[in-house]
Amino acid sequence: MVNNSSIDPILLGDNPLMGVDHLSQERARQRGIASASNIISLLEFAYSMNVRGFVASTHPQLKGVIEYMLEHSDLATKINFYPIIPYAYGYVRQMTEKGIVATITDALAPASMHEKMRIVFSGGLSMLRKDINGLLKTFIDVELLQFNNVNVRCIFLHDVLVDLALALRLRNIFELFIEHVEDKHNAKAGFVTKNFSRLVRQLNEWAIDEKVIMAPFNKVGFQMNPSREECEEALRECKHDVIAMSTLAAGYLKPAEAYEYLFRLPNIRSVVVGVSSKKHAEETFRLLNDRMMVRSSK
Repeated sequence: MVNNSSIDPILLGDNPLMGVDHLSQERARQRGIASASNIISLLEFAYSMNVRGFVASTHPQLKGVIEYMLEHSDLATKINFYPIIPYAYGYVRQMTEKGIVATITDALAPASMHEKMRIVFSGGLSMLRKDINGLLKTFIDVELLQFNNVNVRCIFLHDVLVDLALALRLRNIFELFIEHVEDKHNAKAGFVTKNFSRLVRQLNEWAIDEKVIMAPFNKVGFQMNPSREECEEALRECKHDVIAMSTLAAGYLKPAEAYEYLFRLPNIRSVVVGVSSKKHAEETFRLLNDRMMVRSSK
């Protein structure tokens, strides 16, 4: 893993490739999960259009994608991964279907025997001591095993946990995540949220500075809680690196309309966009590159 100083300006998101759709489960089902070769092909095309980062949940499919990349492509040396952990929905489903033991066994599959022993021993001690912080660190380590041989620039805590910890004012969760990610995994620490204004306000109150926040920003206010206006106001005063997500409002907005709004906002460092085809990628990333070029010339 590497920790470079800057966040890539344009990032490819994995949702459409992994069968995730925020508006329509039926559309997601019909689209399905792309094969590893198709995902790598799209990543290579995106790279040719100045996309240098890949935002990915630790979906079960991702392990095969990384293995395919290492074996069949040189992308692993050129592209940066931005993992979002944990894969919350997947763990709930797996534990329901397989039980806890099988779920843990599957999660540890990418580890060497030495790594497995270290993680299991560390997690076992934490459980015996009822050490929640130790268990969280073990959980993070397990999630990141599959990224051992690729470049990781920033590691994000999933919005399910971020927004829950935010609601309960669990400052220690944020501080533990930051410390463990930055010190042990040598990467930037980031937070995904659907409550941007509240997160910014709380991080300021806790004197947590200069982190990375991924949050929705779009013309129609989709997933911008409590309101578009409050998120825009918080953005104006934000001192963190902000990555805009849900910029197309789950396909409701066309790229030209979406980015006309987005690039009027201050303090947006990067944009993550999910695309499912090269045609969609070409239209979207060409517009983004043009907008980025205009912004950098000002």
